[in-house]
Amino acid sequence: MFLLNFIPDWFFPLLAAASLILFFISKFFAHLVPKAQLVHYATIPLLVASLFFIGANWNNNYWLARVKEVEAKLAVAEAESAKENTKIVEKVVTKRELVRVQGNEIVKYVDREVVKYDENCKIPDPVVEAHNKATKQ
Repeated sequence: MFLLNFIPDWFFPLLAAASLILFFISKFFAHLVPKAQLVHYATIPLLVASLFFIGANWNNNYWLARVKEVEAKLAVAEAESAKENTKIVEKVVTKRELVRVQGNEIVKYVDREVVKYDENCKIPDPVVEAHNKATKQ
């Protein structure tokens, strides 16, 4: 509740205690003061409203504490996520380097073997196997 931010926490318990004291004072001294009955009935809604706002204030404080707790957990999770992201990036870079090196080796092998068999235009099995290895990478 937005309005509860401007009212101190001690105000509503003090209001509840004051209305409860006024309720009992007006009940016991109703025969002495002629308008005490009016004060007696006016303190009932005041007590109910103050108890409502005590509960609303407690609920607001409870949820603010839960929000802070979840924000703390989120900060920890974000830190762990950043660590995991760096590990993933390192794995991807390592894998790309491995694929590049293996691809270069296969290209060199194909170039070396094709020169041997280029004269008679027959494609031997090692070249076909090397080609197939290159496509699998």
